[in-house]
Amino acid sequence: MKVEFEYATNTGRVRLRNEDALLVNDHLISSISMSNPKREIKTGKRMKFLVADGLGGLPCGETASRLALEYFKGRFTLDPEEIRYMLECSSTHLLDYSKREGECFGMATALAGVFLEGEKGLVFNVGDCRVYLQRNGNLTLLTRDHTSAFELYEEGSITFTELREHPLRNFLTSTVMAQEGETPEVYAKEIDVKEGDIFLICSDGLWDEICEERIRDTLELPLEEAGNCLFSTALKNGRDNVSFIIVRVLSGQQSQ
Repeated sequence: MKVEFEYATNTGRVRLRNEDALLVNDHLISSISMSNPKREIKTGKRMKFLVADGLGGLPCGETASRLALEYFKGRFTLDPEEIRYMLECSSTHLLDYSKREGECFGMATALAGVFLEGEKGLVFNVGDCRVYLQRNGNLTLLTRDHTSAFELYEEGSITFTELREHPLRNFLTSTVMAQEGETPEVYAKEIDVKEGDIFLICSDGLWDEICEERIRDTLELPLEEAGNCLFSTALKNGRDNVSFIIVRVLSGQQSQ
């Protein structure tokens, strides 16, 4: 398959350090603040794109996001059960680091990703990082936030629009965490992939700053323009670290 993708991660205007990280195929991007998005085109059998958002209220957020994505280097699956197991192992990877180094106990990260292989894909998340799909001009949220506010939305107590301002929107109910006995609740879903599909994998520093209607309209632009627009718009306030990957499927496997 052939894809073009654009990615960026930035500290924002308020935080002192960038605790987000990206995994673009097996290229790990961590502890840096990019001044502009970067665009690439790649052809290959398998593709993977992940965003992690280390929890700033806990120790070592930047270490948590880096280690969680580090575990996925060289690993790939389209099986929801296997990705759940991988995320459990990712948590163990964090815990083992804490024990070995004698620091960062309790560090945690949110995480979301997309694995692609031809006409099949897998989307998954833990916490409040998200994956969106834009297809034929329609934007769909493919993942679910592991937050108290999202639970209220699923119960019908609040609307999707009210999620953005709800006081519990940042109260996470699941993370990849360096703590004994903690198993992350994982959302994972198999998907069909079509030529022209656009995936947006992002931290809450992006989606919390830009409404879905604006995201939808922006993703209709050429990829480089779309990435620059999302980047600059999210950074106008820049209350949090801002990280995203936009992936456009240029071609997949031929139909049988």
